[in-house]
Amino acid sequence: MINKIFFFDIDGTLAIKGKIPKSNLEALKCLKDAGYLTFICTGRAPFYAQDLFKDLVSGYICCNGRYILYHGSKLHGEAFSKDEIEFYKEKIDKLNLGAMFVSDDQSFVYHLNDQQIRKVQKEYGIERIESYRDNQNYYTFDLFYTNQYDEMVTAFQDDLIINDHGGSGDCDCSTINYDKGDGIAHLLHYFHINRHDAYAFGDGYNDQAMFREVGHGIAMGNAVDILKEKATYITDSIENDGIMKALKHYHIF
Repeated sequence: MINKIFFFDIDGTLAIKGKIPKSNLEALKCLKDAGYLTFICTGRAPFYAQDLFKDLVSGYICCNGRYILYHGSKLHGEAFSKDEIEFYKEKIDKLNLGAMFVSDDQSFVYHLNDQQIRKVQKEYGIERIESYRDNQNYYTFDLFYTNQYDEMVTAFQDDLIINDHGGSGDCDCSTINYDKGDGIAHLLHYFHINRHDAYAFGDGYNDQAMFREVGHGIAMGNAVDILKEKATYITDSIENDGIMKALKHYHIF
């Protein structure tokens, strides 16, 4: 039964600090058992998303739309050009920021201090972290800041959507010209599914791009206000079974 497709952000939507609530695990299992297509749609690295959800879903849109996996195989990749990477590095250097660039299966740290490196090693695994090097395919990057947040947002306002990770000193970045919505559009075309049969769940700023491409944009109760304004439905929070409640609202179960 491939007549509907569902897209889910991770942080604040499906999981809290890498932990998936029981209700969300149940929702993903029910969708899978019913034969629907389900995709994680995240700014996170492909290996992070796969390690967390494994075979609970049909596939993954990672790196804020630039990397797509379906049943474990790479379906699409939109790597940055060399000129684009140099452009971003120049701004990062000027603002004295740090960054973590993501390739197919590794992350490469750029100007991170020891504390920041320990943080990403703990989150992604020591074996996944290397020092930055040129001549890699990079699909996304996280920015790391100390007290330059406002300056950073202003500097990148024409280039990136900054999705801050709760004031923790780092954020993932979605490019203006290619985002989660483009990843969704690619899959709708690939599977020949009408946007009115597509559902997206999110809570952050970068999830606005998801709502642009689907017929049903569901904002979590804990979502940022601007996403709620663009939603077709606002459900309960992640802590209060928001995803399952929305699926029942739409009579999916």
